[in-house]
Amino acid sequence: MSLVELSLRRPVTAIMFYVSLVVLGLIAALRLPLEQLPAVSAPFIYVEMPYPGGTPEEVERTIVRPAEEALSTLPGIDTMFSTARGDGGGIFIGFSDWSRDVNITASEARDRIDAIRSELPDDFQRYFVMKFSTTDSPVLRLRFTSQRDLRNEYAMLERNFKRRLERIPGVARVDIIGVEQPEVEVAIDPMRLGAHNLSLNDLAMRLRAVNFSVSAGAIDDGVRRIRVQPVGEVRSLDELRALVLNDTGLRLSDIADVTLKPQRADFGRRLDGRPAVGVDVYREADANLVEMSRAVLAEMQVIETLPELGGIQLRIADDQADSVRSSISELVEAGIVGCLLSIIVLFYFLRHWPSTLMVTLAIPVCIVMTLGVMYFYGVTLNILSMMGLLLGLGMLVDNAVVVVESIYQYREKYPDDPVRCAIEGTRSVQLAISAGTLTSIIVFVPNLFGDVNQISIFLGQVALTITISLLASWLVAVSLIPMISAHVAMPPALTNKHGFVPWLSDRYGRFLRWTLEHRGWSVTGILLVVALSVVPAATGLMKFDLFKNDAGREVDIYFDWRGSYSLEEMRDEMLRVESFLDARRETYEIAQIYTVYSEQGWGGIDLTLRTEGEITPTETIRERLRKDLPKSALAEIGIRGSVGPGGGGGGGRNEGVRVSLTGDSNEELQAIAADVLPLLAQ
Repeated sequence: MSLVELSLRRPVTAIMFYVSLVVLGLIAALRLPLEQLPAVSAPFIYVEMPYPGGTPEEVERTIVRPAEEALSTLPGIDTMFSTARGDGGGIFIGFSDWSRDVNITASEARDRIDAIRSELPDDFQRYFVMKFSTTDSPVLRLRFTSQRDLRNEYAMLERNFKRRLERIPGVARVDIIGVEQPEVEVAIDPMRLGAHNLSLNDLAMRLRAVNFSVSAGAIDDGVRRIRVQPVGEVRSLDELRALVLNDTGLRLSDIADVTLKPQRADFGRRLDGRPAVGVDVYREADANLVEMSRAVLAEMQVIETLPELGGIQLRIADDQADSVRSSISELVEAGIVGCLLSIIVLFYFLRHWPSTLMVTLAIPVCIVMTLGVMYFYGVTLNILSMMGLLLGLGMLVDNAVVVVESIYQYREKYPDDPVRCAIEGTRSVQLAISAGTLTSIIVFVPNLFGDVNQISIFLGQVALTITISLLASWLVAVSLIPMISAHVAMPPALTNKHGFVPWLSDRYGRFLRWTLEHRGWSVTGILLVVALSVVPAATGLMKFDLFKNDAGREVDIYFDWRGSYSLEEMRDEMLRVESFLDARRETYEIAQIYTVYSEQGWGGIDLTLRTEGEITPTETIRERLRKDLPKSALAEIGIRGSVGPGGGGGGGRNEGVRVSLTGDSNEELQAIAADVLPLLAQ
């Protein structure tokens, strides 16, 4: 018994089957995570090994080289790149297999390094194994400015922002950027230290041992059990000042001044000329990006009303949810318009509303079924999967139209037997629509089952959605459509032999007869069309890219320092450029100026352009800035992504490369990215 016969003889069973699929699809559609792009874990790891106080030669000899030799035994290494600096070293390892589990690879790298810990220096404390993933970039980047200096108020920011935001469902972690935790400074008087016959090493060892909390087991006397845990933690500065150093009762306060002060910052940030502090919010892997962003922003509105936050201005530097919402809303709008156009075209040719609605029914049913399969298959709702749905939207009705037209041809022969017409009409075209559906989806097999790489991961989202939707349309066409058509009256348009459609069919028949009689001219015309289609690609007139470059309303100004400068020297030089831009806000349509710089040699100015009113194209503003930016003797200043002589002042510097680093540390990672990105761009 075929599917069409089963649906006609068991209509209740068929209807309940489709109702169940639609209900499951609707439930799954509401639970599908929203993302901008699908999650991609690149086959790269970066091992950061901090070692302050050393020299590049010492770091290379004692840390980087032994670690590099141990990590070189990892299987499948394609690229290996290491650096040695005065404050530590790093090793970048790239693998050729995109399908490998990077988490397992990171664990194997830790095992390799732990095996040689005895060969590393005794004062080498820790290392970090970092991974690259598209889902680990911050969903929300918030920036705060105030008349008072927020860099010394870490406790207040942690209490009011970090702790409150981390309680929101879907938030993985919250990083406070631009402010460091306070540290205890012990300023030792060398004269007093020598007068009491103490060495600096003995004092350092005594301070390291002063903080401890260990479990010493339990004492069991048969009646009760007492847990023993020696605790020697210092809870206040007064306890530390009163620390006894020797047998004579010498205290730490006798030879040193103990104070609590902020850590020395090795980077700086300014937002519109004032010191800025940022909060980056990261989401959990399975969290809904849009819902999490909405909950965080709602909580931020509550936080802004707190009395101790008076005078603080909040600005949203980046919100991925806005991009997702705008992209998906545009795709949904395009899908609705395409669906309406399909209905209009169908009605124009069928001239029968019941038949038009019956065929159109395949669109929502197939889309909902596709969303359900996407949920259970683990595919998120992102730009690429929505693109696949839109590409398949026009093909969803193809099978249904062919089946309906075939059934109505039999209805003309047997008008009194609609069940027979439904069975025979579907059976006569079932092989054709099956072959057509398979040929449409067979081209996506290499993306779904071929080698895994960056292209196949992204295009696999499109291929999967198109494949599922077309298979669903085939199922609807051979079961649901015949069952409904058996209970729908025959359209009168089929019996009308006059009008545009019969005229078009007659002209098409004549053209087809001419092509069969003049095969040489037909083949020549086909070859000419193919040749004209290949010419733009072969001559370089067509651009090849994975994604279209969207300039947006942001301009990134980079500083390529010509030497090693102090933080104050870089700050003054960037402040000069910042003042130049601030005086010309209206000229360049600047809404926000965000400056960041570091002692490690990286930094830049991010300009957010105005989006309201009459606006100039972003590329035009980039070209103006490239020509007007002041020159500097300390650094080469340019615009990333601009087009000009010699690369446009930085046009070739890592454009299109956006990588997130994740690992065991929440410390500043831009310096590491500055070392890694040039390698990735090669």
